[in-house]
Amino acid sequence: MDVGNLADQVGGAWQRHNEVMLYLLDEIPSAGLKAVPANSRGRDVAAQFHHLIRVREGWVHYHTTGRRPTLERFDKAKPPTKAQLKKALRDSGKSVGTFLERALRGEAKPRMFGGQVVRWLAYLLEHESHHRGQMMLALKQAGLRLPERVAVDGLWGKWIRGK
Repeated sequence: MDVGNLADQVGGAWQRHNEVMLYLLDEIPSAGLKAVPANSRGRDVAAQFHHLIRVREGWVHYHTTGRRPTLERFDKAKPPTKAQLKKALRDSGKSVGTFLERALRGEAKPRMFGGQVVRWLAYLLEHESHHRGQMMLALKQAGLRLPERVAVDGLWGKWIRGK
């Protein structure tokens, strides 16, 4: 097995996931950022994205410093704009990607997760996919269901066909 190729594939999987999340954010109408899933804790779509960004930043900080970070909390009175979320999602995606590269080269190691970088990545993908499902449900329940070209071709097609 070509370990270098495997490292490229693992890094590429994270990049693809982040592209899918950025695509989703782009396709959500502005009103959709305020959608909340029925019977939920009250986290709207914007807060869901903010949460994902905080989790990404928090883990990278913890893995690299060993300390718990101080991260900005979501302010319901002044929620982030779509542009702010997009920048933060892109930046946090790069931070995760950089940490992944270092860990795959043996230069860094995740804390917890048995020290296994692929296990940590699987956790991140699972966590973000869970919240993506909550976002999609909130949009649907708010009458803002995304068109099939986005929900199927865009989100799934980017994985399956690579486009």
